[in-house]
Amino acid sequence: MSLLLNIVLYLAVGCGEWSLALRRTLACARGEKTILVLIVFIENLLGLWVLSNFIRTNNWLLALSYAAGASAGALIVALKTEKKKTTGTINPSPS
Repeated sequence: MSLLLNIVLYLAVGCGEWSLALRRTLACARGEKTILVLIVFIENLLGLWVLSNFIRTNNWLLALSYAAGASAGALIVALKTEKKKTTGTINPSPS
């Protein structure tokens, strides 16, 4: 695989794993045990895949791409949350 394709792949995996971590938190809070177990299993598989590839290749650029993907996932959620706050209506409090 080319380096650019690997970088994009690791960015996507990092972003996807971060999204899974967010969903895992929601599943834990909601008591969705089956979904929680499945998400943890998938997260561990993705993390171990990234770790094994990093150990084999010792390519720090791919590790940074993975971390940047996770950061991008956090940024996307933060921007969506901020957008919902600014577009929502404010109900005046009764005096």
